Amino acid sequence: MKHPSSSRPTLLALALLLAPAAQALEPAASSTAQTELVALHPCAIVGEKNKDKIPDYQAACATEIARGDVQLVPSEQVRAFLDKEPRKSCAQTKKPSECLGRLATATQASRAVLITVNPGQLTRVSGLVVNPGGEVVDQKSIQIRSRGQPQEELLRTALTRLREQLNLVPLKITPLVEPTPPPLVAAPPPAQGPTQGTAEASGPKSSVPPEALAMTQEARRTGRTWKTPAAYASAGAGVVALGLAGFFAISSNSDMAKSNEFYKDNSYPTLNQLPEIVGLREKASNKRTVAGVSAGVGAVLVGAGAYLWLNDRPATPAPGVAALSVGPQGVSVLGFLP
Repeated sequence: MKHPSSSRPTLLALALLLAPAAQALEPAASSTAQTELVALHPCAIVGEKNKDKIPDYQAACATEIARGDVQLVPSEQVRAFLDKEPRKSCAQTKKPSECLGRLATATQASRAVLITVNPGQLTRVSGLVVNPGGEVVDQKSIQIRSRGQPQEELLRTALTRLREQLNLVPLKITPLVEPTPPPLVAAPPPAQGPTQGTAEASGPKSSVPPEALAMTQEARRTGRTWKTPAAYASAGAGVVALGLAGFFAISSNSDMAKSNEFYKDNSYPTLNQLPEIVGLREKASNKRTVAGVSAGVGAVLVGAGAYLWLNDRPATPAPGVAALSVGPQGVSVLGFLP
């Protein structure tokens, strides 16, 4: 059903107004990224002879661009700026980027975007993204040829692809704050015992058993690496593949023998028996192919397993030392890796 031409500008304004509100209802995608406002210039429709369709195309354009994480400046602010421009639009000026830069500055947006739509059998859509300084941030163009689909569907597809490629939203990455290390706590001084006679001051003595004061062991290595289990797995898979190859080879010979039964004693099969003969021989041929491939794969896997196993010789064990010391004020571990 067609809307009256007088309601289409209202429809466009409603689409532009509802876009930021819809975005406000969506949860934030990440706590470390924040998006900024985008000033969307009314989409420029060129090459369309039917003037009644232009508001519909503009509404569809604004709706498609406003999806996702794009937060638009209210359309009233954009229209208030354009009303002060000589041509009432940035699309008709000689330098659209400068006009879009002023639009971004006036609306306090981080980006100003102008989408140009040229509908037809070959629909073209292009996007121009400008920062407040009038510098072009991104500029891309998409064209899609109609293959019988309606113009509205063709336009939505082209705008969706363009929006996915345009750098519309700048990301603000919150710098990572390095955690402050906890303050070092000084150990309390050792308690001084009572002085007896002329005893010399000496370090504290512990009554810990000798075996707890120093425990030393050698770190031994088995000499085998990942190659040994990989060799076993490869060889096992190879044996299974060879077994399958033998099974398919025997089954193929059986099918071929069944097909030859029809020619026993110099007899010939009937016309009704020909499909069965053809089916048996096709099965035999397929099984022979599978048997050949399986035999090749099995041989490769067994060879790879043997190679890995032969190359995984035990390495010379390198000694390692680990020591544990226990004192009245703490425990210390000392280790030397081989």
